[in-house]
Amino acid sequence: MRRLAPWLVVPVLLGSAGAAGCGGGPTSLSVSLGLAGGQSSQVAAGQTVDFVITVVDSGAAGTSGLTVVADLPGDFRYTDTQQLSGSAVRTNPVEPQGNSQDPTWGVWELSGRNDDAIISFSALAAGSPGPYTMYATASGSSAGSSQSNPLGLTLLRAPVLGTTVSVTPSLAAPGGDVTYTVTVLNSGSGAADAVSVLVTLPPVAVFDGGIQIQGDSGRVGGTDPVEGSELAFFDGFQVPAQSGGTPGELKLQFNAQVLSDAGANGTYPVGVQVLGDEGLERVDIPEGAPIQVS
Repeated sequence: MRRLAPWLVVPVLLGSAGAAGCGGGPTSLSVSLGLAGGQSSQVAAGQTVDFVITVVDSGAAGTSGLTVVADLPGDFRYTDTQQLSGSAVRTNPVEPQGNSQDPTWGVWELSGRNDDAIISFSALAAGSPGPYTMYATASGSSAGSSQSNPLGLTLLRAPVLGTTVSVTPSLAAPGGDVTYTVTVLNSGSGAADAVSVLVTLPPVAVFDGGIQIQGDSGRVGGTDPVEGSELAFFDGFQVPAQSGGTPGELKLQFNAQVLSDAGANGTYPVGVQVLGDEGLERVDIPEGAPIQVS
């Protein structure tokens, strides 16, 4: 999963005081919506994006029953609340449902005179590539409602990688070979560049050549493992984006020899790590494709 810049609050496209956008008439509430510090408004599917909503009551009478709603764009989904702060008093905690597209927080009492409530939260970016507009809305039983100015976001084309590993045969004898197959699928909207595959072989086996590369992926340069190595590392691949509902595919096969002095019989899995886009995309299989040595 992708994550953007560290947590520093920088407002973006702030709402104006007294903006009545939800039919509540004149209101003393103002709402601002922004991104966490340093984050770009251009995001990729699979990235976690951090937002900040600030509600200020500039009136003198105060506001009761304040609730705040974020209208997430596209297929963005709420993940978690990072922090609640401000001078307002929270009288009845209302928390958003996980995976919601319109996370809602409540309930606060504001005394007016610039009393405020600040919400810092995260959402997972998803949807079709293109521009989106996001809003936040605050409403109170005694102060009407107000909507922030629009926050523009652009969802970029981006890869979404997944991987599997298998082995044949699964029953092996010392001195014999087995064949591992690592399949990398890209179900995202953008190609995955600089893809590498690292297979950590069990202590009873070493890389033994027999490399076969299949699928619709390309390769620029790249390195292959050295025979006799316990780490099978391959790099330099580009896995294309999904097309017509079919993911881009890299299928990598190679042989490993079970050592003749393998020692005790037993079951031995491999570990697989796939990296793409300079490490922004990462998939790990800690233990998979076990062989039974007997």
